[in-house]
Amino acid sequence: IDEALQINDNYPDVQFILKPLQGSGGYDINLLNNDKNIELNGEKFIMQEYVTGINVSSSVLASEDESKTIVNSRLLTMNDFGNENSFIYIGNIMPLTDKSIMANVDDIGKVTDEMTATSENLIDKFNLIGSNGVDYILNDDGLYVIEINPRLQGTFECVERTFGINMLDAHIKACQGRIIDMPKAKCYTYKKIIYSPTRMKYSPLDLENIYDLPHVGSITEKGEPLLTIIDDDTDFEKLYEKVELTSEIVNEES
Repeated sequence: IDEALQINDNYPDVQFILKPLQGSGGYDINLLNNDKNIELNGEKFIMQEYVTGINVSSSVLASEDESKTIVNSRLLTMNDFGNENSFIYIGNIMPLTDKSIMANVDDIGKVTDEMTATSENLIDKFNLIGSNGVDYILNDDGLYVIEINPRLQGTFECVERTFGINMLDAHIKACQGRIIDMPKAKCYTYKKIIYSPTRMKYSPLDLENIYDLPHVGSITEKGEPLLTIIDDDTDFEKLYEKVELTSEIVNEES
């Protein structure tokens, strides 16, 4: 940490973040502010320049011979819901359009085209196969590649709903050398993970769009994942209202 603080002092105009060398879901990412008391789970961590902007991602299917971006999506973290400087993964909305990006972007078509091309080039460069993801930050200066995830992504269920495909089957076929023909998107899909607002014992909720449910009577600690909301609709505004209403009900019941 002392070395990181020294680097931070040498670049006073740059904001840095620290994140674990091995981690997932945005946990244990810290803004570096000359604080020697930062808690790091493990001895090794990565120090990166902090790039502010909108979180977006691509889902890519690849064989040994080709790669195809199947969808671009809006990636959501706690930062998007008022929990400043928290990078914990909340969910996704897809496909990425001028509505689902939920921000003022001049030419969303140009952005998605650039994401598509860049993601395919990166997957080819690293010789990856199957289902892979590429995460970006979008701001006024353009797109910044944040990381490549050589695995099935959190968008798994959303892709299946939006396109009406079997994502596991598509992944296996890509590994075997054949990328499926992707149909057009049928709807928007919104996935939102709800984190427990308090330590609680889970009781059944009469809601149709909740998944990943705890066992009845089990204890969920404050801040731990409680359940997942997944819903779809051809109208983005209606979809957003449905998911946010469910989110309010879950939090009230909790």
